[in-house]
Amino acid sequence: MATRAEVAKLAGVSASTVSYALSGDRSLKPETRQRVLAAVEKLNYRPNFAAGALAGGKSKTLALLSPSGEFGIALIALEYINGASSAARDRGYHLVIWPSADSEMAEIQTFAESGMISGVILMEITFDDDRVDYLSKAGVPFTMIGRTKNSSNFTYVDRDFEGVAETGVKYLAELGHKNIAYLTTDRSVGVDTRFSSALVNAAKKHKLVAKKIQVVNEASSGRDAFITLHNNFPDVTAVVSLNDIATLGFLSGASEFGVSIPKDLSIIALDTPENHLEMAWPPLTTVNLPAFEMGSAASNILIDQIEGIENSAQQRLLMGELIVRGTTAKASAMVKK
Repeated sequence: MATRAEVAKLAGVSASTVSYALSGDRSLKPETRQRVLAAVEKLNYRPNFAAGALAGGKSKTLALLSPSGEFGIALIALEYINGASSAARDRGYHLVIWPSADSEMAEIQTFAESGMISGVILMEITFDDDRVDYLSKAGVPFTMIGRTKNSSNFTYVDRDFEGVAETGVKYLAELGHKNIAYLTTDRSVGVDTRFSSALVNAAKKHKLVAKKIQVVNEASSGRDAFITLHNNFPDVTAVVSLNDIATLGFLSGASEFGVSIPKDLSIIALDTPENHLEMAWPPLTTVNLPAFEMGSAASNILIDQIEGIENSAQQRLLMGELIVRGTTAKASAMVKK
């Protein structure tokens, strides 16, 4: 099993920084925390938080199951994590970041039965999520960032997908766009299904034709998506992106092929946190994703549940606002070059 020292060496930080990154006890630069989490994932490191809980006599520790996988930890996930750890710290709780793994259910059962955690924050929620069923039956307090298919009895924080899609599509319709494409991943998590469904419905409402282009969570996939659009859908005048990393690759592909944004093609991002926009050029028009606020809300409503402040299921949908920048303009046909 990997050690904290090995994680620190791979990430190029001190062992104490690894502890801070995983516990949320101190604020760290996002890039530092990202390096630590990447090292944790690569080495399959599992922190031991039992000792701290025993020393304190009572666990005030939350476990956040952090999404990871073939394409690593998304930028968005870091914002959720930062928000959750900040809120937990403000209320005197530790937040342990627990990277997901193939053996996740067994791990959940182990630490839930150990009594070393007070509650769990789940991410990457699928419509039928075994983790939700287990924690509910085990009586472990938990909240979700996302929703299951039938979530009326559970506590969660999620986006108002219908509101976000309506805002973005209505804005494009007002600019005169009739044919749009949308970039989306094809995973089993609820966010992809709900976002795609909401966008298609909004397009129908405003009499827009919407073409789906599938991407994965990496920049090269966004570039490939641009090539697909460029070669197959010349009538499309605007693109809606539902994936932050793919958006950056899409912009790069447009620049590579000499397509001017927004003169030849507009793009609006619906899934990009504000502090990641400095990586995009031109500056992205967005319906901004309040990921930090969502993570913070998840911690707060979980702690309210743990402390008996609120016993009923709490459900919050956060919207975000339309911010017009440099990637949208009135409709014009894309020029092949």
